[in-house]
Amino acid sequence: MRESQRAAMPAARKARGRPSARDAMLDAAETVVIEQGAARLTLDAVARAAAVSKGGLMYHFPSKDALLQALVTRAIERSHQARAAQRARLPAGHGQELLAYLQASVGDPLDNDRVSRALLGVVTGNPQLMAPVREFYAARLKQLAREVPFERAALVYLATEGLWLMELLDASPFSKSQRNRVLKQLRSLAVEGGKLP
Repeated sequence: MRESQRAAMPAARKARGRPSARDAMLDAAETVVIEQGAARLTLDAVARAAAVSKGGLMYHFPSKDALLQALVTRAIERSHQARAAQRARLPAGHGQELLAYLQASVGDPLDNDRVSRALLGVVTGNPQLMAPVREFYAARLKQLAREVPFERAALVYLATEGLWLMELLDASPFSKSQRNRVLKQLRSLAVEGGKLP
């Protein structure tokens, strides 16, 4: 659910440059999730944080599940945007899509996605919320394997997701130096099809 979503934070904006009411409510929901945890997310808490009436919130999100679904969808959209931004910065070439995914996914190790961390337990326990996440992962792997052999895409994908998840859970065993060495190998594998030592 991410690829360094901080790189893709711009939400839909009104012509005047202000966030839409819906986006402001999602921003407030993210704040509640980060500060209190997804299990404590309630429509009342989000309405208070967004400074709107509960009825106003329910116009956009009629239930807590609808709000959680919107947060998951937003995280997926940010992931797509982050990869597109990385892809635009890279020269065209073999492995560009795979490298863009890698770069967008493993940015600053100190910049873990706090929203994904907070949502992790709630989303994995709810089949309805997991469905779009599963679809996202399957579609992303298919896209990554279009320009490089499947095995290569799968190895980079698995290693990147594993690194992201360990860092998300604050469970990474790697020092900064070790992490950098792993990323160097993954970049080489993504772009050149380099062989692992």
